[in-house]
Amino acid sequence: MNNDQTEEILRKVVSRAARRLNLIEIVVLILAIMLSLLAGYLTALMLSEIMGISHRRFWMIASLLFFCVPGFFVVLKKSSIKSKTQELKSNGEE
Repeated sequence: MNNDQTEEILRKVVSRAARRLNLIEIVVLILAIMLSLLAGYLTALMLSEIMGISHRRFWMIASLLFFCVPGFFVVLKKSSIKSKTQELKSNGEE
């Protein structure tokens, strides 16, 4: 096998892996949305009467909070990891 064939096989393997990772990422995102809706519904079911807010409005707010707050921390963590890797690359310590 020559280098051209090896490179072509590697490209195919990497593109297949990237597609699979993208699919897994989408599935995890859909599951997170569904779980945040369920958690928001259960929270609204328990607390909407006590708080005096309509069930639908409380469900909407709680679901957004259950989805956005953890997502915000994930984005912060990702940005800190990215900055650390860039720092290591600039120092030549990869």
